[in-house]
Amino acid sequence: MKKKLLAILLCCAMVVTLGACGGSGDSGNAGGSDASAEGATYNWQVGSVLAEDQPWGVGLNKFAELLEEYSDGRITVTVQHGGVLGSEIEMLESVQMGTLDMSIASTPSYSGFTDCMNYFDLPYLFPTHEVAWQVMDEWFAEDRLAALEGTGFKGLTYYDNGTYMVGSNVKITTPDQMKGLRIRSHSSQLQTASLAATGANPVNVAYADIYTSLQNGTIDGISGTTLTNLYGGKFHEQTDYIAMTGHCFMPAPIVMNEDLWNSLSAEDQEIVKRAAEDSAKYQREYSLEVADTVMEEVLKAGIEVSDVDVAVWEAAMASVYDEWVGTAGIEQSVIDKVKESVNQ
Repeated sequence: MKKKLLAILLCCAMVVTLGACGGSGDSGNAGGSDASAEGATYNWQVGSVLAEDQPWGVGLNKFAELLEEYSDGRITVTVQHGGVLGSEIEMLESVQMGTLDMSIASTPSYSGFTDCMNYFDLPYLFPTHEVAWQVMDEWFAEDRLAALEGTGFKGLTYYDNGTYMVGSNVKITTPDQMKGLRIRSHSSQLQTASLAATGANPVNVAYADIYTSLQNGTIDGISGTTLTNLYGGKFHEQTDYIAMTGHCFMPAPIVMNEDLWNSLSAEDQEIVKRAAEDSAKYQREYSLEVADTVMEEVLKAGIEVSDVDVAVWEAAMASVYDEWVGTAGIEQSVIDKVKESVNQ
């Protein structure tokens, strides 16, 4: 009996040892055991809630292509489009835990994990989409990616996410017309506060549920998304009006599990970062081109698109600054630096 018991214990020990060694660099999950080895091979996964033909999907496919090219085939990444791995928040949780290698999500989705992206939810922090990217390229993008250190995420780059607007079933041109309307908001409390400042009733709805929520009347309209994503999700089929408020600049960071990143050799870190940044340049150009096409298609579909008096909307949401600056990781000194860059 003692010999049999000893044999069983030895078998169990071998199983545990083999299991611990099973997470090799090509496993597709974060944190491979060959990670620090020069010339290691990897097969990762990156998740996105948007469809493959939308700007995020086009950019991520380019990222996968460049990553394989720059690594001479050693590093590959499979892009999982269309939310097959879950919602933005669910995928971010998986990346943080190490069960998913990388994901992309719009900045409000990070609010439940870290405060460092909350600046992007401040209404009218940037006067235009173009100026926002100028400030991002100058210093703000890397500043906010660096702030992710220690959160479980390694920020690689940002993708463009289009222009913010409000889509609705009633015509809206002024903030007063938002009063009492159930408007879809992102999960960010700051976005909720911005909409509430206009008198709207913000409703937190996941991206995958927007279409049916509009269809069944759970919500009267949507914010917390962009014109490009509205069209890509076919939400325009359930809205009659779009107000081009431009109230937030909401880029989309690509993040990697931090432990996985730290386990890579310096050479492979450089390859990953280069592929991500080069794909971002490609994606941004594509996104800007698509924006013009999307506007044409929305108008063809019979949607009435209205420009608004931005100054009136900015004034309506100004109370958010009084309420939030000095809390939730939002510092006045950073806002001042952004404004200084905007004014240059």
